[in-house]
Amino acid sequence: MTMDELSAEAGISKRTLYRYYRSKDELVEAAIDVFLADISEKINELTAVHYNPDEMFIQIFKYVNHLRLNIGNPLVLDDLRQHYPHLWKKIAAFRKEIIKNVFMAKLFHEENKAYLRDLDYRVVITAMLAAIDAVGNPEFILSNGLTFEETVKQLIEFFKHGFLKEKNK
Repeated sequence: MTMDELSAEAGISKRTLYRYYRSKDELVEAAIDVFLADISEKINELTAVHYNPDEMFIQIFKYVNHLRLNIGNPLVLDDLRQHYPHLWKKIAAFRKEIIKNVFMAKLFHEENKAYLRDLDYRVVITAMLAAIDAVGNPEFILSNGLTFEETVKQLIEFFKHGFLKEKNK
């Protein structure tokens, strides 16, 4: 999209647009920064409420699905990856930080011990971060023709139950 198209879509003059942003790159980065700040605020809200791990996964999934509706367009994501690799890396680092320091910290908090198996949380967190980094990222989803929603749903199912079927008793 050009600055002409952006200004027309926003209903402002191109001159006004340039008054606030020197370039399209600066505008895209500002939009990404606002987007990441909104996500951070929402994740903090979600994790401030006491949910058991099942409820937390459901709430996070609902929010991630909401995000998918807003940014899940593969063309937009692919354009971002190709034309703004520094922002792509910024988003990846943000995603990792949110998962590690907010979501995982809340999930493995003392109040959830009754819901969790007796595993070393450092191993579990590292494995979950690696899985999310490898599978739950837009690049993997795009290159494998998956949907954002189904990938997140399968990751959550994997985290909750593993991949082995229950043995019939």
